[in-house]
Amino acid sequence: MFPLTLREIKRIRWSTEDRYPFNPEVVKNFDSLHLTAPVTIIAGDNGSGKTTLLEGIAAAAGSILISGEHMEMDRSFSPAFELADELKLIWSVKTGNGFFFRASDFITYTRSLANIREEARITMEEIKKRDPNSLEVLPYARTYYELRHLYGEGLDKRSHGESFLDLFQARFKPDGFYILDEPEAPLSPNRQLSLLAMLHDMANEGAKFLISTHSPILMAYPGADLYEIQDGELVSRSFDEIEHVQLTRNFLNEPGRYLRHLLD
Repeated sequence: MFPLTLREIKRIRWSTEDRYPFNPEVVKNFDSLHLTAPVTIIAGDNGSGKTTLLEGIAAAAGSILISGEHMEMDRSFSPAFELADELKLIWSVKTGNGFFFRASDFITYTRSLANIREEARITMEEIKKRDPNSLEVLPYARTYYELRHLYGEGLDKRSHGESFLDLFQARFKPDGFYILDEPEAPLSPNRQLSLLAMLHDMANEGAKFLISTHSPILMAYPGADLYEIQDGELVSRSFDEIEHVQLTRNFLNEPGRYLRHLLD
C-alpha cells in the first residue's frame, strides 16, 4: 500500500480584497479539503470557481505544467500564486512528481512538441550534409529520438483523444500528485473509459489525483471522493446525488422531455 502523498489542503489566511482570484464564492468559503482517497473529484457548473481553486492548489503544491515548465514562468498564473499564499498543504510524503493539466493547454503543447521535433530533424539533416561525421549533430539527434521514443511519430499525428492519453502515459511517474482540470475535454466517452483504466493503474503505483470535471463517467471512478460546488460551498456527495449525474441520466432516459421545445 502506497502512502497518500497529499493529505490535506488548508486555508490559513483569508484575503479581504473583492477581486480575482479571491471573489469566486467557492474560494471565499474554502476552508479545507481532506484527500483521503487516491482520486478526489470536484464537480460544478461553468463559472463556479473550480479552475480558480485548482490553479491555487497547483501553485501551492509547486506543480509543473504538462509542458514541463514551472507555473511561475507563466504570468497568467500570477493570481494562482496569490491564492496559494493563503493555502497550506499537508503531506504524508512530499513528492516532486506529477503535473497540473488544463485541457486548454493541450493543443498548444502538442504543436510545440511537433515544432521542436521537426526543427531537430531539419537541423540534423543540414549538419549531416555539411559533415557526416560531425559531433555537432548529437544534441539534435538526442532531442529527435527522445521525442520519437516517448510519443512515436508525434502527438499531432493522432486524434486529440489518442494523443492526450499517449501524453499522459508518457509523462506518468509513480507516486506523483496530478491535478487535472476537465481532462475529459478532448476525450470521447470511450476514451474517458480508457482514462479511468489508466487512473486505476496509476493509483495502484502510488499516484494521487485531484480532478475537476463535468463528466459523469469520470465521476464514477470506484472509491473516488466526490465533491460538488453548490451555492459557493464544496459539498461532499455520493455519485447519485451529483446534479450532472442526475441531469445526464434523466436526459438519456427521456430526451424528448428536454428537447420538445426545439420541435414546437
